[in-house]
Amino acid sequence: MKKLLLSVALLGFSTISMAADLSESCKNYFDKVDSLVKAIPEDSLTKQQSDMMKQNLETGKQQVSSMPADAQEAACKQGIELLKQVEASLPKK
Repeated sequence: MKKLLLSVALLGFSTISMAADLSESCKNYFDKVDSLVKAIPEDSLTKQQSDMMKQNLETGKQQVSSMPADAQEAACKQGIELLKQVEASLPKK
């Protein structure tokens, strides 16, 4: 379920309209998402889902990097907030 929420967060970026490099907030956001995706165990049950998330992450990076800086900031700050919610709902180690 948590992986599905992360997928939804990534898919949200694939629908964002498309002129600059990644802002600092977006770099932080994508670093966090990348770390989360890498932490998913690569077994037969999660392989397809993690592959889809990796592809969506790259697509999202490309789309966000083509946005104006102010739009990047707004989108990535929203993504960071969503990640915080997802992380808060995960079981503590």
